[in-house]
Amino acid sequence: MRNASLFFCLTLTLLLFAQCAPSRKLKDARMNEETIRLWFEEGWNKNRNEELIERVFSPNWSDGNPLRSNQVEGYEGMRQLVRFYQQAFNETHFTITHLFADETHVAIRYDVAAKHIGPAFGIEPTGKHFTSSGIVIYEMEKHRILRSWQELDLMGIIKQLKAD
Repeated sequence: MRNASLFFCLTLTLLLFAQCAPSRKLKDARMNEETIRLWFEEGWNKNRNEELIERVFSPNWSDGNPLRSNQVEGYEGMRQLVRFYQQAFNETHFTITHLFADETHVAIRYDVAAKHIGPAFGIEPTGKHFTSSGIVIYEMEKHRILRSWQELDLMGIIKQLKAD
C-alpha cells in the first residue's frame, strides 16, 4: 500500500511539473507580446519612445539591420534611432497586422503611415505622406528586446517620396 501511495504522489508531482513548463512558456510569450505592443502602440503611436526605451529594450540591445551596420548598440543606439525617425517623420501611425510570440522571440508585420518632414534615405523633406509595411523579428531577454531585425519596403517609401 505504501508503494502505491508513493507511486501516486510521484506521478501527481510529475504531472504538475509537466504542466508548469508550458504554462511558464505561455506566460513568457504573452509578456513578450505585451512589450512589443507597448513599443508600437504607446511608443510610436503616442510618441512616448524616449520614456519607454529602458523599459522595452535590454541595455545590450543590438540592431541586425544591414542598412545600419554601424548602428550604436544599447539604450543610446536606440535613442539615436528614435531621434532619426522622429526628425524625419511625423504623424506616424503603426498598425500591427500580425504578431507571433514565444518565450524568446516575437515577430510582427505592420502597416505604417507617416509624413516626411526631415532628411531621410538620401531625400530632403518633401512634406508628403506615405504608407508602407514591414516585418520585424525580435529576440527577447527577460521580456525586453535584446536584438531586432527589420525588413521594410524602403524602395516603396522612396518611390512615394520622389513621386511628383
